[in-house]
Amino acid sequence: MAIKVDFTLFKELLSIQKERQLVLQELSADLGYDISFSNDEVMQFAQEAYAEAIEKQLTKEVEEWMKSAFL
Repeated sequence: MAIKVDFTLFKELLSIQKERQLVLQELSADLGYDISFSNDEVMQFAQEAYAEAIEKQLTKEVEEWMKSAFL
């Protein structure tokens, strides 16, 4: 069993969050009210999404190992 840490996934998730931030900044300019996130929040959202993806991968690996160990 091996867990593959894929930082390209983190970069992709961070890019998505940055694009989301740009859209919110444009919308904020149109509305005249700031609804965008801080840079820290953008990074936090990307980190949370990455942690969730790693957790899903780990859960899948453990389930596969458990099935193979008891067959």
